[in-house]
Amino acid sequence: MAVKTPLNSFARGRKVGHDSAKKKRQAAVAQLQQWAKGKTTEIPNTK
Repeated sequence: MAVKTPLNSFARGRKVGHDSAKKKRQAAVAQLQQWAKGKTTEIPNTK
């Protein structure tokens, strides 16, 4: 999970449930899995 910066300097960062890097990574893995199953013919670009 991503950590969002706090509103003041004395508090800790708050954990937030939306992490764009994680979503992107999971989408790339899902595409690769579909390719491995033979659902698509072209190899997905996962970078």
